[in-house]
Amino acid sequence: MRHDTDDHGPDRLLTPYAVICGIIAAGLLILGAFVDEQVVSAAFVLAGLVLAWGWPVLLGLPRPSTSALVLVAGVVAMAVVDLWSDPDDGMRWLTAALAIVLVLAFLHELVRTDGREHLVLSIAGAAFGLGILASGAFFRQAMAREHGDLAIVAAVGATALGLLVDYLCHRSRRLAEWALPTALLLGAVLGLIIGLASGAPWNVLLVTGLVSAGLSHALRRVVGVLPTTADPAAQLAIGSSGTLVAGLVPYVALWALVR
Repeated sequence: MRHDTDDHGPDRLLTPYAVICGIIAAGLLILGAFVDEQVVSAAFVLAGLVLAWGWPVLLGLPRPSTSALVLVAGVVAMAVVDLWSDPDDGMRWLTAALAIVLVLAFLHELVRTDGREHLVLSIAGAAFGLGILASGAFFRQAMAREHGDLAIVAAVGATALGLLVDYLCHRSRRLAEWALPTALLLGAVLGLIIGLASGAPWNVLLVTGLVSAGLSHALRRVVGVLPTTADPAAQLAIGSSGTLVAGLVPYVALWALVR
């Protein structure tokens, strides 16, 4: 596998800002998994606000401040659903919240007075960010299921380990190609250990750790090579998004494998 060394190459993928942000977000979610649903929701809000601030910078959106406000509206709407919806119909209300905020994203484009330069980029970037936030909101929904707390620990623990592996492996071009398989292995092993130690279904937690590590890595590879990644705000967005994007995995794994 070839790795360039120019300013836009993989060597610029991560900085300590992204690593610290991702580990803090994962730590807060793990704390919430051991405490209660409200702490999980609070962790989601904090990570979501960091993403809302840095995401428009990372993607180079034409109006970063107003795009950030759209994402903040998404964080607030999804947090309200998390806190006040019944677990049985939480998915329905999350879908409704996402639809409403997507409408706001399009309305934001209608009121622009700059000729709507880079219109597709602006809409696509906002929708991408809202999709990541919607996935992160499912951490709270997973808490309502049996073994949901352990599934969250496996998911975000795997993303944190994968983030560290990415950071360390990409310091050397010889090790860069091992970042993904190492992250997948560590995520699977973490889930297996948590399952065997707790008596919870080990297959669910293994799959959760494996898929979460892979999904987080894939997102970093997509956005981490953009020319804007040198900005600290963009790096914070990489760190928080890599954790939030795995939010749907524990919920789906529990739904699919625990009947």
